[in-house]
Amino acid sequence: MKTSRRSLANTFAIGLVAVLGITACESDPSAHRVAEDLVKTLTADEPEVQECMLEVIDGYTESELQDLGNDSLDGDAASKAKADEALDKFEADLAACRE
Repeated sequence: MKTSRRSLANTFAIGLVAVLGITACESDPSAHRVAEDLVKTLTADEPEVQECMLEVIDGYTESELQDLGNDSLDGDAASKAKADEALDKFEADLAACRE
């Protein structure tokens, strides 16, 4: 089941980036709020996983989450490469909650 665990974290991270990129210009809701809402929706039946993922999100600043969304969608090649690395780390941090 390790593949499905990784898949959920991957889906969540990609979905978060897409949502953050779309809402980048808007201050409401915040990137943290969007991320928290996604986690709560995707892990409603897994309270321990949900708590862990929410802690992971709390470890990121609002700016870090916002930059992750902005740079992965709109940045230049260097920004996108850096954002991809950050996204991989974010995904790994979330996936660790399911192990």
